[in-house]
Amino acid sequence: PSSAVTECMSATAVNGQTLAFTVDDGVMVNDATVTLADVGTSNGVIHVIDKVLSPTDAPNNIPRTAQCTGIHDSLVAAVIQAELLETLQGEGPFTLFAPTDQAFADAGIDLAALNTPEGKATLTDILLYHVYIGTISPTEITQGMQLQMANGDNTTFSLMNADVNGANITIPSVMTSNGIIHVIDQVLLPPVEGDETTDGDATESSEDDETSWLTYVLVITGVIILGVAAGLLYTRKQESNGVSEPKEYAQGGIINQLQPIDASSYASPQTTTQSYDTGYAQQAQVVQPVQPVVTEPVALQQWTDANGHTFRRMDDGSTMWWNGTDWQKYA
Repeated sequence: PSSAVTECMSATAVNGQTLAFTVDDGVMVNDATVTLADVGTSNGVIHVIDKVLSPTDAPNNIPRTAQCTGIHDSLVAAVIQAELLETLQGEGPFTLFAPTDQAFADAGIDLAALNTPEGKATLTDILLYHVYIGTISPTEITQGMQLQMANGDNTTFSLMNADVNGANITIPSVMTSNGIIHVIDQVLLPPVEGDETTDGDATESSEDDETSWLTYVLVITGVIILGVAAGLLYTRKQESNGVSEPKEYAQGGIINQLQPIDASSYASPQTTTQSYDTGYAQQAQVVQPVQPVVTEPVALQQWTDANGHTFRRMDDGSTMWWNGTDWQKYA
C-alpha cells in the first residue's frame, strides 16, 4: 500500500531492476508520478502512474541519489544554495566527487556565512571543482592523471592512495541516471590564484635563466671563433711578409712546404783551448795560427717539388738542393 512508501525507498521490479521512490507533495516512482494509489484487486494493489517506466539500473539522477545516501545533506544543501540543482539534474553525463557531511564539517564550510553574492560565487566555484563533465570510472584513472573540472581548474589523481587531490575515494562508482558519483572524505578546494601566479613567475624565471645561460654560451663561442680567425689571419700575414717564391719554381710546379729548420745545426764551431802541464810551462810555446771562423748559411725555407726534389733557400740568397747524399748549390 501507499502508506508503506517512504522517502528514498527503493524496490526491485520483477525484471530485477530498481524502482526508486520519492515522497514529497505526492509520490513518484522513478520519474513517474502516482496519480491514483491503492486500487485494490483480488491478488494485489494497483498504483496508477502518469507515464511508462523505462527499464534502468539507475533511476535517480545525481542530486536525487546524493539526497538519498543519508551522508550528503550538506552537499545537497550547498548545491541548492549555489543554484546548481538544475544543472546537475541535466542530461550530463557528469562525474561528481561527493564530500560527506563530515568532510564539510572538517572543512569549516558555513553555508549561512556564504549566503551572499560573493559567498555564492565562492561556493559555486568550490562545488564545480567537484564536477567533471563526462564519466570517469576507477578503471580509467591512471597515476598522476589530471582532469579539468567544471570550474576550469585541474585535479590530480593518485592510484597509490586511491585519492583525488589528497581526498580518499571511500565509495566508488555509485551509478545514477545522468552520471556517476564517487564518495570522498574531504572537500576539494580550488587552487588559489596567487599560487598559479607564483607558479607562472617561477616558470618565467626559469625560462629567463635558460635564456641567460644560452646567451652566455653564444658569447663565449663567438669570442673563441673570433680568436681563432684572428690567429689564422695573423699567421697568413706573417707568411705573406716572407721571401716570395721564385717565379721559375712556381712555374715548374714546385710545391712550397715550409719546414722549420734547426739553426743550431749551422752554429759556429766552438773553439777549444789547449791546456799544458805545468812541467812544460817554461818551454817555448808554439803559437798556432788562428783559423778564421766560417759562418755556415742558415736555411730560411725548405720545400719539395712535384718530382720529389727537396730545396732550401739560404739566408745568403743561395738555393741548395738535396742530391740524396748531401746538399748541393742549385745553379
